[in-house]
Amino acid sequence: MAKRKRTLDRTADLPALGRVLAVLRATLNLTQSDLARRSKVKRASISEYERGVTTPDASTLARLLAAMGFRWSALDFGAWFIAHLKAECGADDAPHTVEPAALESILTEATKLRAEAAAMSKAAERVGCLAKLLDSDGAGEGHLQGALPESLARRPTPEDRTAARALWARAATLSRTRQEEAVCTAPPEIAWALSELLALESQGLCGDDPLRAASLAELALSAASRVGGDAWSAKLRGFAWAHIGNARRAHGDLRDSDRAFMSADPLWEAGAAAPWRMLEDGVFFFLKASLRRDQRRFDEATDLLEHALSIARSETFRVKVLGSKAKLLEERGELHEAVAILRELKDTTPQDAEGRVLYWIRHNLADNLSKLGCFEEAAALLPEARTLCVQYGGEVNLVRVLWTEGRVTAGSGDTLRGIETLTRVRGEFASRRMGYDTALVSLELAVFYASEGRFDDVKTLARHMVPIFQAQDVHREALAALTLFRQAAEREMVTVEFCEEILDFLRKARHNPDLKFKGPT
Repeated sequence: MAKRKRTLDRTADLPALGRVLAVLRATLNLTQSDLARRSKVKRASISEYERGVTTPDASTLARLLAAMGFRWSALDFGAWFIAHLKAECGADDAPHTVEPAALESILTEATKLRAEAAAMSKAAERVGCLAKLLDSDGAGEGHLQGALPESLARRPTPEDRTAARALWARAATLSRTRQEEAVCTAPPEIAWALSELLALESQGLCGDDPLRAASLAELALSAASRVGGDAWSAKLRGFAWAHIGNARRAHGDLRDSDRAFMSADPLWEAGAAAPWRMLEDGVFFFLKASLRRDQRRFDEATDLLEHALSIARSETFRVKVLGSKAKLLEERGELHEAVAILRELKDTTPQDAEGRVLYWIRHNLADNLSKLGCFEEAAALLPEARTLCVQYGGEVNLVRVLWTEGRVTAGSGDTLRGIETLTRVRGEFASRRMGYDTALVSLELAVFYASEGRFDDVKTLARHMVPIFQAQDVHREALAALTLFRQAAEREMVTVEFCEEILDFLRKARHNPDLKFKGPT
């Protein structure tokens, strides 16, 4: 007997609207609470819609579809999918399927249903879960929360990173609200890679725009919350929280940074059981070390950096950790030891390494050398440092390169041109309300003014410093040093040595506000 050719009656026994909504939601691995938060529709109402108790009006239905990233045609395709699934998996007398040509046309349309983030490729993996949903009397919260148990979650792959980069390339220029929408409607299978990408983008922005960095880290946390698998999701959320803490640290809020790491720590520990090793795990400890360094907890920072170095997988990350060790030594006042590490990094880091890393090595080496009076060696590094900074450093870092250039120029004998450059730097920092940096460059200017015998300029500089810094972020001990400097300038008792002693104190006290100012010896 010939096998009967199956066709689908597209008008008979179409599923209820609520069941279609439930299937669309399950396809995205969303709970009813997730959808309620996105759409601003009450969870209880969504439950009633999906159980067929009530029917949403047109405006509410539009909000639900938009929150899931679907167009209206998704309702037709969802209804067809349910009918098709029941026909294929049901009894012999069930409605019949469409012809292959018609099916191909429908599937082609299906690939366009979601804006930027179609999750339809996951449908086959979820058929078992959806079949249980269809066989049940209702579609309540409990049916869908476990739709993708960890044991069934797809293994992350490096290719997910490519898809995440493509998605973010389109979303990066949008408003913050639209970016949040893009992240919240991203395919769950690439959410981990999107979270990682946003976290690392945040890390790169901390030096130039910590508020923007914090915004990206928060988006990374949103993306991590969409990831299936308890341990894997916990690890990614811990990773994102660490970057939130890092952005807060860069903004100078050490207390809130510490709170963020208190949220990150238990999540990171819970994520230790995650079966996949897609992240550079040492980054977590690297970021925490930066906070401990700024908190002047140097021993803890050193231990964290050593641990990060011991588990580093990529050469690029190893270079970053060694650079952080050099920064730690610099802030402890051990400039010669910091220079030794930076010289080694400059000689061993390949030229095809990340541009931001190459810039950082060259500029920090030049900056430390200039503070040690090695002006010729520092000058040789600055052209390449500036070129790299233009490409990778950002506006504030360009000002910092200019600061080093001014110090090197004046220290090499061209005092007038150096003073001109440092004056520009001072203005840039003051306009950005970066009080401590303004104080430091002002003291450097005072050193060179005094060396030229320009005591009226020293006096003018001193008169402007304290009132400005009282309204900015210079702590009490540093303000006391600046006040003493102003008093000495008014009495015309300023010397080069006097300025250098106060400058040395301000450099040491920058990350240690508890350091007491005892006055020049």
